[in-house]
Amino acid sequence: MVKANIWRGLMAVGMKLHHFAGPKPPRPDFKIVIPSRLSPRGGTFKLVFYVPDSYHTAPDDHRFPVVVNFHGGGFTLGTGTDDARWASTICKTVEAVLVSVEYRLAPEYPFSTGVEDGTDAVIYLASHAEELRLDPQRMALSGFSAGGNFAFTVPLMLHDLQTGVGKRNLSATNSNYPINNYYPSRSYPPSSSQSSQSFSTLQLPRPEFVSGNSSTTSILKLTDLEPTALETHQKVPDLNLRAIVSFYPPTDFRISRKDKRVTNPVPEMNLPPMLTNLFDESYMKSHTIDLADPYLSPAAGSDELLKAAYPQEIILYTCEYDMLNAEGIAFGERLSGPEVGKTVHGGLVKEVPHAFDKKPNPLKFPVSADKCYAEACAELKRIFGGHVSDEERRQLDQVKVVDRFEDDIWMHRAEQGESLMDGTSRGSG
Repeated sequence: MVKANIWRGLMAVGMKLHHFAGPKPPRPDFKIVIPSRLSPRGGTFKLVFYVPDSYHTAPDDHRFPVVVNFHGGGFTLGTGTDDARWASTICKTVEAVLVSVEYRLAPEYPFSTGVEDGTDAVIYLASHAEELRLDPQRMALSGFSAGGNFAFTVPLMLHDLQTGVGKRNLSATNSNYPINNYYPSRSYPPSSSQSSQSFSTLQLPRPEFVSGNSSTTSILKLTDLEPTALETHQKVPDLNLRAIVSFYPPTDFRISRKDKRVTNPVPEMNLPPMLTNLFDESYMKSHTIDLADPYLSPAAGSDELLKAAYPQEIILYTCEYDMLNAEGIAFGERLSGPEVGKTVHGGLVKEVPHAFDKKPNPLKFPVSADKCYAEACAELKRIFGGHVSDEERRQLDQVKVVDRFEDDIWMHRAEQGESLMDGTSRGSG
């Protein structure tokens, strides 16, 4: 626990430096606290909202696509604001809302609390989509490193809930959390409506703009969300995951760290053992954990499970100088293979280390990271129904060599004399 807190402090300093580089990323628009329903430990956790400018001016019946994001940090470090630059690109390029999940961290909350919190977040957002102005039929998941693992494991838990296999069950919360659970992005004085607190398991927060004497004193006032079938009957809402975006994720804990390290062609760029040991000992602290549990190692899931649980579109980036690269590539190739049959974009980014987009450089955000975010967002915009060019979908090629999943699959099928079963072309994805 002491080691985790020390590293959390160091990571916080690093992220401050990372966020200092121009253009500075935005602060969250608002945060809410939601109850845990899937974890046996109960409790609450935060959702951090970043919204496009049009969120405040669009017609009342307009619904925004939503990207549910999971930050990195080895399941042990990090906060919901770490991916603010990614959130900014989502809001500006995709015109979507990004909700970053502040899942509870190990070692205080080891496996599988983080996966349960992530699944709870998706269910909550879909259940209260109308009040939060979200479109539950246009949802996507994204994540970085450990969060990239959640982007692949949360759909498996969600699928098991939807099909009633019994591994997890929704329960009525008894957490008695306050409805006054908005955390403003600036230090505004509380309004009179925020001065009193009440407790309920059904009264949930709704953001509603209230203007003060000037624009600098605008605040968000909370009113109650209407209870849905989630609260009254513990029912999983209707939703549609349209895509998964995962950056340099761990996908297979059946492989030892020692074996993973030797796959990096530049081993000195691996994360140090003292850090990866902390991550593994914190998240997998119980000796009874099955390393082949798909909620931990998605690569251990059956072809049938992956095919049923995952959306058709997968966007996956791995880093050449990273011990997680080999397993990420293997997972991407498997997902795009005939047994699972997903459309996998992205690929292996050459000559970059793990978390190349999170360098603590206060002077400059890496161009390669900016291009990677932009082309991933171009894919999301297309998936959500927008129009993008082939050039927008391959911007990273301007600054980095990328071995792409699409190209490998296309070349392999061409060599075998096969055609695409669905009739799509390479340009249409």
